Amino acid sequence: MFWRNTKKSKTANNMAKKLKLNLITPQKQLLTDLEVDMVVLPAFLGEMGILPGHVPVLVQLTYGDLRYKKDGKDFDFAVMGGFVEVKDDVVNAFAEGADLADEIDEEAENQKIKKAKDALSKKDADIDFELAEIELKQAITRMKVKRRKLN
Repeated sequence: MFWRNTKKSKTANNMAKKLKLNLITPQKQLLTDLEVDMVVLPAFLGEMGILPGHVPVLVQLTYGDLRYKKDGKDFDFAVMGGFVEVKDDVVNAFAEGADLADEIDEEAENQKIKKAKDALSKKDADIDFELAEIELKQAITRMKVKRRKLN
């Protein structure tokens, strides 16, 4: 879905505008006022594109690929839920967790997937099944984003 603010004129000057992207997790701020051409979010109700001039919106994030385009290049982050605020060409993404696709270690994520699946297959009362499911979902999300980036 693309919603554009129709109150602004669609001149060449307006089309050349950029978005400012901030990506914040509880651990650290990953991006600060980064000028980008567009952002695509894994919104709760489906993928959502943001361009300059977008109307103000607050959106819940799900697990998935937050990507942005800067100077013709695509960049991807695996995000683990949160929310995004869009206002005045500023995109503030507050994620519960985020990893740059280029920094994701496939071997480590495959080990996390195996470990979580093994834990879930056991009927041991000492296993925190909810935590194992979350770890599995996070590792699968990271792998999907990494593989998308490689293709």
